[in-house]
Amino acid sequence: MTGIARHQAFDSDELAGALAGWSQDYTQLGRGKLQAELLQVLLPDASLIFERSNLHLHENMAPPAGQVVFGIPLNVSDDSSFNGHTLSRDTLLVLEGGQEMEICAPGEIGMLGLTVSRQLLSRLLGAHEQELLEQALQRRRLDISPAAAQELRNDLCNSIGTFERDERSAGVARHGMSAVMSALGCVVQGLDDAQCERGARLSSNPRALEQHRRLVLSAIEIMQANIEGPLSIIELCQALNTSHRTLQYCFRQICQATPLQFFLSLRLAEARRRLKLAPQQNITTLALDLGFASSSHFSSLYKRLYAEQPSLTARPQIGAERS
Repeated sequence: MTGIARHQAFDSDELAGALAGWSQDYTQLGRGKLQAELLQVLLPDASLIFERSNLHLHENMAPPAGQVVFGIPLNVSDDSSFNGHTLSRDTLLVLEGGQEMEICAPGEIGMLGLTVSRQLLSRLLGAHEQELLEQALQRRRLDISPAAAQELRNDLCNSIGTFERDERSAGVARHGMSAVMSALGCVVQGLDDAQCERGARLSSNPRALEQHRRLVLSAIEIMQANIEGPLSIIELCQALNTSHRTLQYCFRQICQATPLQFFLSLRLAEARRRLKLAPQQNITTLALDLGFASSSHFSSLYKRLYAEQPSLTARPQIGAERS
């Protein structure tokens, strides 16, 4: 299948379902109207991706199995992270399909990506390049030189621009293999470049960082299981067998938010989901079902996060059902 898929999203659930073949889940932590866009160029055994969003988001994702993903930021806000490590403009991500990972950006972020099937990579890469790739897949993120990072960004942007100018299926197919090979050449240059910078800007204790990440993921899993009967922070710490201070530190490190802020965002996201599914439901009942003290308190928190009243979230869907 070849072609170009474009999506605009104003909701974290819409954004999560936009990328074909990926498992994605977004939690909106920043206040305001989410504005996100995604473009995916679909090629035989490969794809090119551009994604941009404007708010503080925490993303849990798993690329398609059997694929390798190469990603580079187009623009990224300070304190952004990948699996708790720094994500900067010169960070090259090399990801194995089917494995879960997280990106947290406390502000606007734009990402460029290339996905290639394992079968195609085995045909295109030589033995030395395959070895570099396997080493990179173990590390997942590499700090490369600004020059190598910019070359990859330019190459991906130029390829995507070429496909947009000639987005007929025939045009996409014609340019597809040359675009993949060109981008792979830039990636291999970055992998070679990273060998000289091994360990630069990485955490001094990656094992501890991975433990912190797993603690946060376990906490989020418990939050999601108790979305209608919110746990207190003390109960959450007891369930995780950890201290309040440790949990606060880990959430700040991985998500740039406190556990309570994250839990509140999950509950409000569930409220938004239910409002879209059943727009005529009683907002007071919805608020109480999700553990809010009152409908007014719920509406105030909802408006502060999404920049609109709960009734406005439901209203467009009511109109759509009548039309």
